[in-house]
Amino acid sequence: MGKVWCNIGIFIWLQIVVGFTFTHAQSVTSVSGIVKDSLSGEPLAYASVLFEKSTIGVMTDDQGAFKIQNDKDFTRLVISTLGYETKILELKAGSKNDFPDILLQPSSFNISEVTINPLKEKYSRKNNPAVELIQKVIDHKNDNRIESKDQYQTEIYEKLTLSLDNFNPNLDKGIMKKLKFVKNYVDTSEFNGKPILTLSVRETLADYYYKKSPKTEKTIVKAKQQQGIDQTLDDSGTLSANLEEIFKGVNIFDNNINILLNRFVSPLSSSLATSYYKYYIMDTLKVSGDECIDLAFVPVNSQSYGFTGRLYITLDGNYSVKKCLLNTPRHINLNWVDQLRIEQEFKRAPDDTWVLNTENTYINFYLIKGAQQLYAHQVRNFDKYNFHPQADSIFGLLGAKHILAEANHQADTFWVNNRHIPLREKESALNDLLTEFRKVPAFNAIIKMVEILITGYIPTKPDKKESQFDIGPMNTTFSTNKLEGFRFRIGGMTTANLHPQWFASGYMAYGLNDRKLKYNAQLTYSFTKKEYHEKESPVNNLSLIQEYDVYTPGQDFLFTSKDNMFVAWKVGEPVTQMQYIRKTMLQYDKEWLNGLSLKGWLRNENNEAAGTLQYNKYMEDGSLFHIKDYTTSELGLQLRFAPGERAYNSRFGKESPINLSKDAPIFKISHQIGLKGVLGGDFHYNHTEVSAEKRIWLSSFGHIDLNVKAGKVWDQVPFPLLILPNTNQSITIQPETFAMMRALEFVTDQYASFYFTYYLKGWILNRVPLIKWFKLREVISVSGVYGGLTDKNNPEINPTGMFKLPDGTRPLGDTPYIEASIGLENIFKILRIDYYRRLTYLNEPNIKKGGVRIALRFSF
Repeated sequence: MGKVWCNIGIFIWLQIVVGFTFTHAQSVTSVSGIVKDSLSGEPLAYASVLFEKSTIGVMTDDQGAFKIQNDKDFTRLVISTLGYETKILELKAGSKNDFPDILLQPSSFNISEVTINPLKEKYSRKNNPAVELIQKVIDHKNDNRIESKDQYQTEIYEKLTLSLDNFNPNLDKGIMKKLKFVKNYVDTSEFNGKPILTLSVRETLADYYYKKSPKTEKTIVKAKQQQGIDQTLDDSGTLSANLEEIFKGVNIFDNNINILLNRFVSPLSSSLATSYYKYYIMDTLKVSGDECIDLAFVPVNSQSYGFTGRLYITLDGNYSVKKCLLNTPRHINLNWVDQLRIEQEFKRAPDDTWVLNTENTYINFYLIKGAQQLYAHQVRNFDKYNFHPQADSIFGLLGAKHILAEANHQADTFWVNNRHIPLREKESALNDLLTEFRKVPAFNAIIKMVEILITGYIPTKPDKKESQFDIGPMNTTFSTNKLEGFRFRIGGMTTANLHPQWFASGYMAYGLNDRKLKYNAQLTYSFTKKEYHEKESPVNNLSLIQEYDVYTPGQDFLFTSKDNMFVAWKVGEPVTQMQYIRKTMLQYDKEWLNGLSLKGWLRNENNEAAGTLQYNKYMEDGSLFHIKDYTTSELGLQLRFAPGERAYNSRFGKESPINLSKDAPIFKISHQIGLKGVLGGDFHYNHTEVSAEKRIWLSSFGHIDLNVKAGKVWDQVPFPLLILPNTNQSITIQPETFAMMRALEFVTDQYASFYFTYYLKGWILNRVPLIKWFKLREVISVSGVYGGLTDKNNPEINPTGMFKLPDGTRPLGDTPYIEASIGLENIFKILRIDYYRRLTYLNEPNIKKGGVRIALRFSF
């Protein structure tokens, strides 16, 4: 639940605005029916259904059924599919049209001297001209794709618009009485011809550079701007970065197509295409003057991550792709998406190279079926191709993407002269629409509420551009633990509106049981000026931190705050062994654009045992001496390298769950040195840790999140300074923790661990009759840690000067600790439930061998 904003959270703002703001009265008619073979009576799947002389249509589902809205009173419907005569139906305007039996007559036709007679035969890949054709296209794709060039440069114009789809407000009900002005801003969808109300427009103009060897890609953003109601919600560009991740550009020649944070099998996949799809030769026709074969394709399983669509293959013997159309199948296991279509068209360059000319992506989103939908349209246009760019200085830059200083401040005249496609009239009027909206108090209140939900902070001024202090994060306001009981916390941070380089942040907390005031205060100096907050990328910060608070040894939530209200619900034995930590820390953080970052710190920390935890030191005579607290002074350094990682400006850092890009590998190495005698430090020690993590995509069969770690404490130290495997007593699922291990159950001074989670994305359940309609998705995980405690740190072997291990704590033995889980996600589209099972150390006292954990997980 700490990851509640993962994946589709960036769309929630608009759906909430819609839900509170608009009521909707429809006056549309529909056309439905079932398309069948006239001879056998069997339904015809994936037949094309279009209104005559329009691009508005659908494809029939697995049972030959379709339903389409007739918003514009079209009078004729055209039905066509492979090997059948086209049929045209007359429609009755203004009324519902239902055709339970639309019978198509089989036909045969000739293409390139190959006769095809598809009379309801079982689909076969052997001796199939369509399969032979697609195989030739795949065999030639590396020659036809632009990446076969040694290098090239092109200018790319991108525009993303977000709108309310099929928008027809009832101007006489509720709040709409005050929003009658919206009728002046209603536009028409390029996708389905329905009325839309555009609420957001984002534009980017960039130069893209590519070099084949060594493979290098650079993007230089020359101009970017955004308009719309989401502008104030974009927390220093986090929303924009996530939208870029969701609406990635499509390369039809890749084996997998990355869009909506998923991997779809490409119809040109070298490894899966002919086994994943069925192909059909439809016709020969001209596309923008080039003679092409129309090749249709559908996935074998309509719920899998594939497309239905068309490829238009040139007849010049090169088997080039002139145009492609990709649609998601009707029953695909994909959340929140009603329809998705991708259209690409290629053009021939002067040297006969086929290059991408335009790309259009159309998506209809929804949160609740039948409620107001969101329509997204992204267009990419490519121009000014250059296959001999003089770009050595560009290729030598660190990082894949660079935004020029003037990019966010280009004048309107620049856009008029340089955008490839003019804005539509209603898009140009977006600022006027927002001016009208801001005159309505209810609208402003809704926007403010959504801003708090997304950012977690409350600005202290109505206009975010004037706020000098933000209160938050709000999800840490209330929590509970055994020592403090009910805990209140309030905090906040200054913004660049107060000072662009000096920042202050922190919190105060109070527990009703221990009646102690805790606090955290941080003063940061940024060596670069910031737009809003201190963690904007790239970071180059020096911070001084003073903190007094409660912590649980062996329980560290890596991706959320320990005060997150969602992790306060504990299961199993109550956690009573805790510590009061008082620390002063000087920390330096530096990031480079190539994914390398450095963190160095000097920390002085006093650690006082609390709850049932005690520090008892063995004396030379074997007796125990109670120690109230101890102090450490530490010098530390961490290097982090994440090549290809997208830059994020989240207030919660690079690894925040709000950041949707998780594909870059991450490598870390750290070393800490204990400074005995410095600032009261009681111990000398050296502690080294290394880790690597990666998300591994298995095409449309899901992905694996894999993390491996290893560490060692090189010197003799008491148990609090040894390695305590990370545990989780929360009911929620937390990454990189052990759910069935008790806090402080094991201790070690050298270890190696792994965390393996496989998200199958419905790969198995999509094929199970009846169950597949619930669109559940499988998750399995296995985690383990192997290590030991050397004699010098084992108080049972070498007790003098060591702390007695707490009751219930033991060294990790020769057997690795392993636990596994099996679960289901996508329950009601938001809930994940896992059952965890402990597989080793089953005879330990006071343990639970199994248990259930849950999480809220929003994903497409």
